[in-house]
Amino acid sequence: MGLRYCIRPATSVDVAFLATVLDDSRDPWGGSGDVPIDQLLQTCACSAQIWAARDAEGTPTALWGVAPMSEDPEVGHLWMLACQAFDDEPEELQELSRLVFGEMLSQFPRLENIIDSRKVRAIELLRAIGFAVEPALPEPSADPDLRLVWIDSDRLHCGGHTSLLPN
Repeated sequence: MGLRYCIRPATSVDVAFLATVLDDSRDPWGGSGDVPIDQLLQTCACSAQIWAARDAEGTPTALWGVAPMSEDPEVGHLWMLACQAFDDEPEELQELSRLVFGEMLSQFPRLENIIDSRKVRAIELLRAIGFAVEPALPEPSADPDLRLVWIDSDRLHCGGHTSLLPN
């Protein structure tokens, strides 16, 4: 079965569309001072790569990005935002993510992020792709529910590298 989505470098229109979807689903009375659109735009501004998945109608349904870690610019700090369209298609999201992460690993030898362990679906997705899932670095103030997820090209490609995405 072929993929039903097209992956391309993200445009400002892709980001704006998903930011609007994100903002529309936000609870303005939720008590958080953070505005998701501002966070997304700041994250995009710092990212070295941003990829978008578009459905057959051209509607953006997911974004993936990576920014160099401030402590080690050789390590990519990855992020992802997917619409509910993938809730019933976890295998498709897994395959798309594998392609995007492969492209990111051509620039960064290692990708990582810290994830709340209660985000079970995200951790299952990353583990299925080949990410290691470990306790976050122990610090006295660290939340024990945080997990470090990471991958390098050996874990993703079993030693080989092929890029299938357009530049």
